[in-house]
Amino acid sequence: MSASNRTTFAFALKERYTDRKIENLTLADRPLMAMISKDEDFMGLQTPVPLIYGNPQGLAGITLARAQTSQSNIVGAKFNITPGDYNGSVSIGDKVIMESRGNPGAFLQNKAQEIDGLYEQFSDVIATYMYGNSGNSIGVVSGAPAGLVVTLSDSSQAMNFEVGMSVERNVDDGTNVATAPVANTYVVTAVDRSGGTITFDNVTGIADTNFLFRKGDFRGDTGTFVFAGLQDFIFVSNSPPVLYGMTRTPDPTRLAGCRVPSAQLAGMGIAERLMLIGAWMTGRYKGKGADAIFMHPEDWQNLSVGLQSQGWRTLTDDSTRFGFTAITGVIGGRTVKIYADRFCPLGLSFLLRMENWKLHSMGKLIHPVNGDDLTLLRSATTNDYEYRLVSYPAISCNAPGYSGRVSVAA
Repeated sequence: MSASNRTTFAFALKERYTDRKIENLTLADRPLMAMISKDEDFMGLQTPVPLIYGNPQGLAGITLARAQTSQSNIVGAKFNITPGDYNGSVSIGDKVIMESRGNPGAFLQNKAQEIDGLYEQFSDVIATYMYGNSGNSIGVVSGAPAGLVVTLSDSSQAMNFEVGMSVERNVDDGTNVATAPVANTYVVTAVDRSGGTITFDNVTGIADTNFLFRKGDFRGDTGTFVFAGLQDFIFVSNSPPVLYGMTRTPDPTRLAGCRVPSAQLAGMGIAERLMLIGAWMTGRYKGKGADAIFMHPEDWQNLSVGLQSQGWRTLTDDSTRFGFTAITGVIGGRTVKIYADRFCPLGLSFLLRMENWKLHSMGKLIHPVNGDDLTLLRSATTNDYEYRLVSYPAISCNAPGYSGRVSVAA
């Protein structure tokens, strides 16, 4: 039998990592990422996504002439969506290949966990950034470091950190394109997930309220980003910044999503807050209403406990490929399903009309680099090979005003 080589292993990898296998690795346990409509034919530097936010106003009761003099056309705008990029890599030693020569199955058994893990971690990052903004912050520092230990202001965000991960910091959340990245690098040596603390190999310069980022993901003035997330499209206030070339201040609800003033939420529980914004979305905001709501599992559980005596029911949603569990109820006059998604920020809920949202990518959302038909690539500086993943993603929404956000924090 001839010795196995890189081409043999590439074929074995192709046989293992079928489309179904990759879907199971990348979409299971990630409800929003799994449920959002996909467009894998994204191409070009820009793709326009038009939307109409004002109807013709040539109406009057007094005379036809008055209606004619009041004429106006539809009011529209467009997002010029651009693809981002994200990369992943895991090394495969030449010695491992030699040790498993003649048996590519042995190689796969040895390396499958690492490659599977790369797909999983890559997917976690994309799922996290979908709920965020284009700055890509994954945590905020609370107080001064205690030795090498940094406390997060939101302990639930400890899930975004892993031992061995390289991290950077900044005073800005990454969305200010006038802010330069900071040169420091911090390597995670320990994570206390229940306590919300991260231990680094050094804490030089880390201070209270600093934002933390996966190394290389801070946007700032570098002009590069992965993609704009839900918090970009559904902005926190009525003063949204320009997004994908669109000025959104003429109608910050229709062009930058629905929200309610925080004063209106005082004293309300989670269900009441969802019902209030749902009513505003279909009432005073004249929207079509959400059909899916996403929230952090801890918020979802608190909501579920509070609704048990009110006739709301929890069910397995067979309409989703992975059978996600949902609470079904009526909000804003629309039947909605409420999903728990661990990548949704704790204390924040998104009400989405799913048909208006799309996750674009050039090719598969996450796919191996194999344009030369070689899934395994020779490293430039060692005798190792690399298995590389890449994504060219973008999110679009053709009607932000039909979706909303609301704080569900106590």
